[in-house]
Amino acid sequence: MAVSSSMNTSDILPPRVWEKIEAAIRTVGYGSITIIVQDGRVIQIEINEKIKLV
Repeated sequence: MAVSSSMNTSDILPPRVWEKIEAAIRTVGYGSITIIVQDGRVIQIEINEKIKLV
């Protein structure tokens, strides 16, 4: 689903959710972040961080 450019991000997600997503992005050095959505609401954020040994 595409998001209209005229929409404000606060119209899509509450500020608390954006803060959690931004915090997850800042903490992951290398890996992935998965956002789980149910009934149009973010219910979970998963962080999968990888550690490179070489």
